[in-house]
Amino acid sequence: MINLANALKLLADDTRLRILRLVSREPLNVKELTSILGLAQSGISRHLGLLRKAGLVEEQREGVWSYYRVSTMARLGERGNGNGDVMDEDLHETWQFVQARIMSSDDPFHDLPRLAEVLRQRENFGGGLSEKLLEPGQSWFAWSRALHHLLPALDAIDLGCGDGTITVEISRFADTVVGVDANPRALQAARRRAEREHRTNVEFREGRIEQLQEPAERYDLAVFSQSLHHMESPEEGISQAVRVLRPGGRLLIVDLACHEQEWVISKLGHHHLGFAPTEVEAMMSRNGLTGVSHEMVNQRRDEVFRVFVATGLKPRYRNQAAELFMV
Repeated sequence: MINLANALKLLADDTRLRILRLVSREPLNVKELTSILGLAQSGISRHLGLLRKAGLVEEQREGVWSYYRVSTMARLGERGNGNGDVMDEDLHETWQFVQARIMSSDDPFHDLPRLAEVLRQRENFGGGLSEKLLEPGQSWFAWSRALHHLLPALDAIDLGCGDGTITVEISRFADTVVGVDANPRALQAARRRAEREHRTNVEFREGRIEQLQEPAERYDLAVFSQSLHHMESPEEGISQAVRVLRPGGRLLIVDLACHEQEWVISKLGHHHLGFAPTEVEAMMSRNGLTGVSHEMVNQRRDEVFRVFVATGLKPRYRNQAAELFMV
């Protein structure tokens, strides 16, 4: 009776059930589980410790990472694994029932789309189970640092810069770059990043994009990198970007295409579920940009979100057909 009560208690926790469903699908490390579940790392580690002790989860070491997955016993429905480890009979029978239910139940916390996104990032940026197969040096950071050999000198502004990742990379090919964001904590992280990278041509300012305080016709390049969907009025943001561009300057937008993942509104603070690229093109054209176009980024396996790139030029006063630089 006591063993049954303990088994029911162990499996009567929604966080542990969420963990078990995730690691039943794919081995995950603590960092990845933290990203998916949105919970503190210490709490997730505690839950994993309880599940390991009970024999439901096992640890697999891959390089510098420890990955957790449903144990062989739990996965195969056996009480023993042949190495002397035996699962309690009551827990074994309870798990058989629970396993079937959690794998077919709904997803109220939207864990599965975030799992797909984590796996996509693992595939793109490494850190996954196949990291030893990656070719050393395959990095978009390296390519961003080569851009200064290809692009003319320019002054740039990163609108909705967040933690400054893109801002700092722009600073490697721009004469000057200003990052603007309404989140003071994000700006603190951005300034620390610029200091670590010894970037002296970067400045960060706090403010809402819709009420941008920058002088008119100050910049050659304005960038929205995954920030337009955070704005209540994206067209007002585009209008401000066009205002601060010099004649011949370029606006570059990287953002999400339309999707149905409503959890991003409450969890990530999005105001919009992406955009139709043609909708963004129309907003750019209404605000006076010419040569407006967009391109969809190729979608990878199991990718939840699609990304598009849109661009347009602010006409020159004397020669509207001239461009600052080609894309």
